[in-house]
Amino acid sequence: MTIETHDKITNCPIGCNRMNIKLLLFAVFLMPLCLWAQSTAGSGLKWGNPTQQEFDMTSCDYDPNAGAVVLGKTTDVNYVITKDVIQVQYDVKGRVKILNSEGAARHSSLDIVYKYNDGKEGNRELVNNIKATTYNLVNGNVEKSRLREEMINTRAASGPGMRAETLLFPDVKPGSIIEYEYTILSDLYLEVKDWEAQCEMPVLYTRYDVSIPEWFGFFVQTIGNEYNRSRISQQRTNIHPTYVIKTAGSEYECVGVNFEFVGRNLTALKDDESLIFSPRAYAQRVIIDITNEALPRHSKNQYSMTWDEIDQYLLGKSNFGKLLKSNPLKKEMKKAGIYQMEDDDKKIAATVKLLRENVKWNGVYGVYGTPASKVLKSGAGSNSDINFMLIAMLNDAGIKAYPAILSSRDCDVLDNNHPTMDNVSSTIAVIDRGSRFQVFDGSVENAVIDILPTKFLVNNARVVKKDNAAPWINLEDRGVVKAIHKITGNIDASGKLTATCVSTYDEKGAELMRQAIKNRGDECPNEKFQSSQFSITDYRAQGVDDVEKPITEIINFGSQLTCSDNTISVPQLMVPLIDQSLFASETRYNPVEFPTKVDETIEISLSVPEGWTVADVPAPMSLNTSDGKITMSVTPSSTATTVMTKAQLAINRLVFAKKDYSGIKNLVDRISKHCKEPFVIKKQ
Repeated sequence: MTIETHDKITNCPIGCNRMNIKLLLFAVFLMPLCLWAQSTAGSGLKWGNPTQQEFDMTSCDYDPNAGAVVLGKTTDVNYVITKDVIQVQYDVKGRVKILNSEGAARHSSLDIVYKYNDGKEGNRELVNNIKATTYNLVNGNVEKSRLREEMINTRAASGPGMRAETLLFPDVKPGSIIEYEYTILSDLYLEVKDWEAQCEMPVLYTRYDVSIPEWFGFFVQTIGNEYNRSRISQQRTNIHPTYVIKTAGSEYECVGVNFEFVGRNLTALKDDESLIFSPRAYAQRVIIDITNEALPRHSKNQYSMTWDEIDQYLLGKSNFGKLLKSNPLKKEMKKAGIYQMEDDDKKIAATVKLLRENVKWNGVYGVYGTPASKVLKSGAGSNSDINFMLIAMLNDAGIKAYPAILSSRDCDVLDNNHPTMDNVSSTIAVIDRGSRFQVFDGSVENAVIDILPTKFLVNNARVVKKDNAAPWINLEDRGVVKAIHKITGNIDASGKLTATCVSTYDEKGAELMRQAIKNRGDECPNEKFQSSQFSITDYRAQGVDDVEKPITEIINFGSQLTCSDNTISVPQLMVPLIDQSLFASETRYNPVEFPTKVDETIEISLSVPEGWTVADVPAPMSLNTSDGKITMSVTPSSTATTVMTKAQLAINRLVFAKKDYSGIKNLVDRISKHCKEPFVIKKQ
């Protein structure tokens, strides 16, 4: 992630001597560009003139299954000032090659999304200068089909005040090349649209050129380079456009700063891969925020806040900080004897239990809250409603608790260096235990404290309180799946295995298993025993209703082992250590994002038939990633009458870059293949 800031420059009337201007210079990182032989040109694209090489293209080298590819796209952003009216103009051009019938079906239209708001001048965006042409090569001749007015539809888009112009490109078929261009003229000059470098198609070349008058301070953030093979390059250019504004009868002039961002050979955003919450959260993009303005003859306006200022802002809001001050269940807590409890653990557990008896989660995640009286009356509330109530109750009981804001894993990250509420998606409760902290979220109904939803397991959340000395906390460990599976059984002379698996689930493992049991009823929810090789004769679970304790699961099962010539092959690991199907693909387009950290052990002890002996024991294997954050081991052993295996899996990191996928896949494939090597027992 690259972050840059820029402060405004002093205004000078035209004709006067310019003052010495000081700029806040920021680092410019020029990333080496990965050149691709198939790339047709990058900055040399000639609009309106597709090349023969582009017509001949039938696939994308680094994404052979792609249905279409972006040959080139440019976005030029500039401020347009007419007298004293300031607008931002976005000029967009794009060229797309349709590679096959799937691409023709999916990419024969384009949505241009913009903010129309109330439609009034000064508070809207307008789309104009829409043009598009579809090029087809027919018998060696280029045929052009132009977009007509009736092929443009206006509709409401997702979000308040949003609209979309949908372009229905004509005559799109495999082999077509589509060119389009349009302009968005925005009255919202304090908002610069984010630049999305990646999309659902691979992108051979894309450029973002933006110029901003120095009357504005701004913040630049490049996101996603750390998770992708190809990187966006950026530079501050030597271009300095001149801007003139007329106000109070005088004209004032300033120069602008110009930035160019370039991406080449960017992979497509794939939403059909496993182990990813949201591809867009890791997509390569550029965010520009206007932080302040100092227009001539106007007072300076500050639009950004520090994180400390955001804390105080939130604490002063009626739907945030003021909800922390009144305990809605004071009488009930007194009646339950919570105030008299000396053990803080018991006091917290009793408070959570009382709250859950009065309010259920309504399935909604929120940042702000509703007055407790309304929540209690309805009997249900969002996770933030419940969290605010718990904080107030615990503080009233003498236990310090605070709200913490976060951006969930399907959204953007909270950045220490970029204070903004734009990326905040929810609020949880943090309990101060002196040398440590505990967490609570109202959406987690199958655990008491210190267990968060998987999408809240982020590495950066901010505690909101006065005098915030240590505001940032890591939540990745507040949802570790812990499980121990102990399988014991007997093998008879026909190779029939009769066994029992006793599994103990703790922390996030217990919470997930409780939910799985409730969802599947009497069916065995243990994914390790879903194979047809197992015949389950009995299933029981203990501790399901006690959310403060681990869950114990007991599975009685049978299985027929492979027999031949007075030998029996016994799998050293009859249940999978890790789901190999998650890594079936040879390629990966997204980062690898594990739902939780994992600490899992499988112990197997099987008695061989009387009169048989162990003839062959597989070798042990222990593997780990280069950073040691994923470890897998399988250790077989035996006695004269027993075969035993101990297997362990530890995942201690949640997110890996896509370049790490092949290494993780190799690890999983090797351990899975090794586990198929059996013990061999023979009849004496």
